[in-house]
Amino acid sequence: MKKFLPLLLLVSLVTVATGDEFNAEKDLLSLHYDHAPDKDDGQSAAADLTVLDSLFGKEWLGEHVVPVSGTYGKNAKSFNPKSDVVMDATWGKGNWYAAHTNKKAVVAELANRWQKTLNAGGNVWVKEGGQSDVTYEVVKILQKRMPKLDTKKRIHVVQHSNWNENQTTPAALAFTKKECNYIRIKDANRYLNVRGGNAAFEKVATSHPKYGKAWKAAFSYYPPKQRLDFSDTGELLHLLGLGELGIEPFQKRFF
Repeated sequence: MKKFLPLLLLVSLVTVATGDEFNAEKDLLSLHYDHAPDKDDGQSAAADLTVLDSLFGKEWLGEHVVPVSGTYGKNAKSFNPKSDVVMDATWGKGNWYAAHTNKKAVVAELANRWQKTLNAGGNVWVKEGGQSDVTYEVVKILQKRMPKLDTKKRIHVVQHSNWNENQTTPAALAFTKKECNYIRIKDANRYLNVRGGNAAFEKVATSHPKYGKAWKAAFSYYPPKQRLDFSDTGELLHLLGLGELGIEPFQKRFF
C-alpha cells in the first residue's frame, strides 16, 4: 500500500459545496491555464503541483492529472509564450499539453483522455483557470462519440473569475454552462492574491526540496514582490473539498 493512500481516500470522500464528490481513485483532473495575459497562471501551476503531489504523490499525478496551457478565448493574441518555461519546470517537458501550439491536436488528445476516464466509470473535473473555449471543443467531440453520455453529470467545470468568463467566446460559455455541471465559486483573488508579496511564503516555497524548482520558475516569470497570486488554485482547493485556504493557511498546510 502506497504511503499517500490514506490521504487519497480521505479527499476522495469529501463532498464539495455543490453536492458533487471528487473521487480520487477514478476521476480525472484537467488543469486549464490560459497564460493570456496575466502571469498568475505560472504561480497557480506551482501551487497546483504542490497541492496534488502533497496529497496523492507523483504516480497518481501521471494517471489522474492533465495540465493544459493556452486555454484562451477572445484573449488569444495576448498569450505569453514565456509561460512554457514555468509549465516545463512544474509538470516536466512532454507532460503537459500546449494548446497554443496546435489547438486542434490538443483538443483531440484531451477528448481521448477524457473519454478513457469516462469509459472507466470516472468523471472529469476541469479546473478552468482561463476561458472555456477548449472545454467547449472537447465536450462537443465527446457528445458525438458518446451520445448516451450525460455530460451534465459527468463533466464538472469549476470557474472563479468574471474576467475569464468575459473573455470566453459567448457561444462557448453558454454551451459549457448548459451542457456541463458548471460550478461558479467566489473569486479566489480575495484570499490568494496579495500585492507586494509575502516574504515568508516566498522563502519556504523556493527552498522546498520537492516543489522549489517549480516555485522558482514561477517567481522568475512573475516576481512575487510585484504580486503573489495563485488565485486560480482556489478552484482546485474547492473541487477537492479543501475550502478557501488563504496564503498563510496554505503555507502551513502544504509546506
